[in-house]
Formats: sequence, C-alpha cells, structure tokens
Amino acid sequence: MKYFPIEVHKTIFDINFTRLYAKGKKIILCDLDNTLIPYSESMPSKELIEWADRVKAIGFKLYLFSNNKDTRVLPFSLVLGADGYLANAFKPFMRRTKKFLKQIHASFSEVVIIGDQFVTDIMVAKCLRIDSILVKTIDPKTQKWYTKINRLREKRYLKKLAKVRPELYKLLKEKEIIHE
Repeated sequence: MKYFPIEVHKTIFDINFTRLYAKGKKIILCDLDNTLIPYSESMPSKELIEWADRVKAIGFKLYLFSNNKDTRVLPFSLVLGADGYLANAFKPFMRRTKKFLKQIHASFSEVVIIGDQFVTDIMVAKCLRIDSILVKTIDPKTQKWYTKINRLREKRYLKKLAKVRPELYKLLKEKEIIHE
C-alpha cells in the first residue's frame, strides 16, 4: 500500500514545521483547495498569510500545487507570497508534479507534500517517493463532484488500511480525519 503519510494532523496549523526543517525538509508543496482554504473562499485569510510568513521565516520554500485552474491558484500564490505554484497538476498522475519539481531544482528528499486527499495528494507523493502529510479536509460540503468520486475511492482504501495498518487507521479516526 503506497499511500502512507509520515504525519497526520487536523490542520496545517498543527504541523511542527521547525521540526520538519531540522529533519532536512526545505520545500513545502502544498495543496490549495480544502487543505489551505475551502473551495468557497476567494482569498486567503489573515491567519493563513501569517502561517505562510512563519514557514518562510523558518527557511522553507513554499509552493502551491492544485488540480484547479491557474486563475484560482495564481491569486492565492501571490497573496501568500509563495515561491511558485503548479496549477492543473493532474494529481494523482505524477508527470506534471515531477517536471515542476525538476524545474525548481528540488531534491525530492527535501520536499514534503501536504494535502487532504489520499487518492491525489498522498498518492502523488508516494509515487514520487516524497514524504507527505495528510490534513483533515476543511469543508467537505464545498467539494467538487470529481472530488466526491475520489472520496468514494478513498473509502475503499481506508477499509484496507484498517486491516493492514490499524494503528494509522486509529490515528486518522482520533484526529477526526475519517469518520465511520
């Protein structure tokens, strides 16, 4: 099973970025919709802008990557002061993400991918052998129809996970990332 994140958190604000940086992570590749903000939001909150400033102050390069369009991702990237972004990433397919990481001269061992979906964010990370962190979906009600299809696939995966990695499954339930 190739979907195991290295950490699981309720929000991006719960992640210890200082510890990640000390472990050699230098680049954050972060999903946008329902990881950083709900689909319904058109601009990042003050709290999110402050978060971006904090992780950059630690020394991280911050990049956004999303299956959404350039017209959605670019404004967020600019307001957050991100070092760049990849729109139309076609996650879980790894081709565009891999090409993007090569363009920014990223060492894959220094990258951490943060997202809210197993079948897109975590899968592309594992296909590229990049560490990943799973966070709880911010607002499931705002998900697009295709994300809802992914969530059905995710449920099948979680049933297998409960058998293969019961401790991880238990952690996901404790952090309210999944519900039965």
